[in-house]
Amino acid sequence: MSGSVIIRLADLSFFNLYYSIKSEKSNIYWSGHAGVPDKNNLQSWFESELSNENRKIFTIDESFQTVGYLYIDKVNGRAEISYAIKESETGKGYATQAVKQALRYIKRNNYFKYKIVAYAAKTNKASRKVLENNSFVYTGNFKSHYFKSIDSEIDMLEYEYQCNKCLIIAEAGVNHNGSLEVAKKLIDAAREAGVDAIKFQTWKTELLVTKKTRQADYQIENTEIEETQYDMLKNLELSFDEFLELKKYCDSKNIMFLSTPDEIVSADFLKPLQDIFKIGSGELTNIPFLRHIGSFKKKIILSTGMGTLGEIENALSILINAGMNQCDITVLHATTMYPTSMMDVNLNAMQTIQNAFKINVGYSDHTMGIEVPIAAVAMGAKVIEKHFTLSRGMQGPDHKASLEPEELKDMVKAIRNIECALGDGNKLPKKCELDNKKIVRKSIVAKINIKKGDVFSEGNIETKRLGEGVSSALWDEVIGLKSNYNIHIDEAIRL
Repeated sequence: MSGSVIIRLADLSFFNLYYSIKSEKSNIYWSGHAGVPDKNNLQSWFESELSNENRKIFTIDESFQTVGYLYIDKVNGRAEISYAIKESETGKGYATQAVKQALRYIKRNNYFKYKIVAYAAKTNKASRKVLENNSFVYTGNFKSHYFKSIDSEIDMLEYEYQCNKCLIIAEAGVNHNGSLEVAKKLIDAAREAGVDAIKFQTWKTELLVTKKTRQADYQIENTEIEETQYDMLKNLELSFDEFLELKKYCDSKNIMFLSTPDEIVSADFLKPLQDIFKIGSGELTNIPFLRHIGSFKKKIILSTGMGTLGEIENALSILINAGMNQCDITVLHATTMYPTSMMDVNLNAMQTIQNAFKINVGYSDHTMGIEVPIAAVAMGAKVIEKHFTLSRGMQGPDHKASLEPEELKDMVKAIRNIECALGDGNKLPKKCELDNKKIVRKSIVAKINIKKGDVFSEGNIETKRLGEGVSSALWDEVIGLKSNYNIHIDEAIRL
């Protein structure tokens, strides 16, 4: 492939080729038609869609030939990308490049308020690869679509574009207090707040801790109950069946389900339920556990509270040797204290990790308030994890260091605003500036009345706001030239 793939807004002249592509066997199948579409009906529909403000239809062109088409649809706060490639041109990388071009169009045209998504059939590995190559991540959500061509339903997996978008995880943790009902209320609150995922913690107490292990000091302080870790965790433990119900409930609410396994048996249970595994700070030096999770070859978020650069380096080495690609690992800076004081945050350590290992980074926050995670996003965090609760007044070890639902909503809104504000980094005038540019930038005008034949000099010209004429940027080129006209004071000079 030459790499010259572009997309162009379609017009009516594209219809015949569009009909030809829609009529091919593979595209009949993936379009869900029972057979070749009726040409007259399709043309009528196509003409109406060209003026639909919520749908953009593009041709996919390579080396002056059209090889497919692509849609960008605005629907329910989403920008959905879909495409089709001519049967004779599949397998040449055109789809990957076309989706890349669609993302550029979306960025240039300020689709910031839209969630950018695409769907791929669970059975269509090629389409899933196209999306993954363009930084789309499977959200854990899917919808069953009926295909007339095969008289059957196929699961269509939802992917979300997350290259420049921070993954916001609402850490429910153990704030359900061992209650399935409370856990579901936490899911509802997280969905309402607009986070990307809600995360719990999964363990079998007898596999996690000895019966005599003492609580951490913060746990005693926060719970005001002094008991063993075993007793505390046993009271907070949810069963595997309850986690299956929570996964199903998350799916019904269109929010990504995640849970951190705290031992290998729970990790194996969670393996079919999620495509991202969070490894908690307590397991940073747990070699057999790291090796086991790495063997899953799923995306990993590695938390590093209490850790050193050397321990992080060793953990990454173990995960990679177990089969992980470094690009599928995100390392979170964290301070393992609940709550964490501002003096102990050390947010610059996140960038130290990034510079040391050339890896995606994020931040797991245990401070009170929302300032630090917002700052972390401005510094390049790709993942933010924040504890939240239904009420800080609830009994339990983590509630006091957690956000309440309205605060979580405020944090999400602020992070998304910061992402918009960061932009693409290109220093060019924005469209909104262009009218102001004409008025604010200076032009060269006559300082006094100038006669035809006079030489332009600092004595007879100056710069003022005028909104037209020769730009002040050309001052040096104008000085020394002769005027071809009579020019009155404050008029634009003419060359």
